[in-house]
Amino acid sequence: MPEHEKESFDPLFSHPLEPAEGLTISDLNRYLAAVQSVDDIKLVDGELSEGLYHGDAIMGLQKLPDNSIDLIVTNPPQSPRGWNTSPGERMTLQDYYAWNETWLKEAFRVLKNTGAIYLFCGWRLSGMYHGLLSNQFKVQTRITWKNRKVSQASEHYRNKLGDIWFASKTNSFLFRRDEESRQEEDSNLWPEIFSDDKHGSIPAALYERILKSSSFKLNWVLDPFMGKGASGTAAKNLGRRFIGIDLDKDRVILTMKQIDQS
Repeated sequence: MPEHEKESFDPLFSHPLEPAEGLTISDLNRYLAAVQSVDDIKLVDGELSEGLYHGDAIMGLQKLPDNSIDLIVTNPPQSPRGWNTSPGERMTLQDYYAWNETWLKEAFRVLKNTGAIYLFCGWRLSGMYHGLLSNQFKVQTRITWKNRKVSQASEHYRNKLGDIWFASKTNSFLFRRDEESRQEEDSNLWPEIFSDDKHGSIPAALYERILKSSSFKLNWVLDPFMGKGASGTAAKNLGRRFIGIDLDKDRVILTMKQIDQS
């Protein structure tokens, strides 16, 4: 039989009987058929549609119209896949910088003039993101929060902090000060919100605080690297319209399940 006529028997899933943590076979049966691709992002009667989308973040951002998003909240991956690399190949530092430069350029385009971005990162990449954001955005401040993930033993200081860069598209941006909060809570040091997760997952309370400060109900919130979807759950709970993108289909399904149950 000619090579091109051979039938492929590659499995649909790498581990069809071993769903990702937090997902059951029943979850896959329920949600898999409803997963949307970034190609499905479109305007309906001139309006965006809320949704969770599987695919590349840059491709998804390119599908969004100019000046359409009120707030971007995201935690970019340190080892993104599928951008100018072969399968299994890791990005060089130069490639990683260019990749971040590309998606941030698209993020700037889709933000409304009153919009803002909150970008989560660790200390090693914090300086790079400050520089990249400064190329286009108006950097307002760096927020520090307590990310108490389990770390390996060290001969020096253990890092227990995370950075959040807060930047806006213009100097006329939405910000709602919490008049009832104590003065010390109105700073860029947020020790009262922390994660004990061994993977360093960002807690929903952190997303909720950001959404309350920088958006109103029915505003459009975008997370192009939504991971396990805590940003989407917070957006739903606070009445925001949400668009989430992730390259991992299991995580998209897990987020669909979490939002359904929230």
